[in-house]
Amino acid sequence: MNCKQLIIVGAAGALLLSAGAWAEPQLTTDMARDVNFADYKTFSWASAHPQGGMNSVQYQEIMNSITTYLSGKGYQRHAPGDLTMALTLGKQQKVDLDTWNHYGYNDAYVRTQGEVSLDAFDTKTKKALWHGTVTEIINPNKPDPARAEEAIGKLLEHFPAH
Repeated sequence: MNCKQLIIVGAAGALLLSAGAWAEPQLTTDMARDVNFADYKTFSWASAHPQGGMNSVQYQEIMNSITTYLSGKGYQRHAPGDLTMALTLGKQQKVDLDTWNHYGYNDAYVRTQGEVSLDAFDTKTKKALWHGTVTEIINPNKPDPARAEEAIGKLLEHFPAH
């Protein structure tokens, strides 16, 4: 295999690897220290309406899924709740850079990824208690409700039970 063929094979491999990495949802969570979630029994939504430009049907479906998951963890929906939940759906541009070998090959891949963020606040003190984000679950051009449902379920596995 000559040098040019090696570069082409390497570039094709990098494309396949970056496409595979795009398919996996990325999940992150964070929780405030010294919070006892056993003190919280109810929750309400900060807003039942999506931010401008968002798909309102998709937003409501995700809210309903989260409500079901939270009920399964022992929280009851009640207004006003002990917890105030804030849901954000969005999309962002992400740039992946590939750089390798002594020939100096590099390339950039720009893609749009979907993101769901969920925040829990103490309703009385307004203190942020929990934050979770799952990215790359919503294809802005072709939403997949089953994939979103699965990713939200994984995210809420990390939400503390009451």
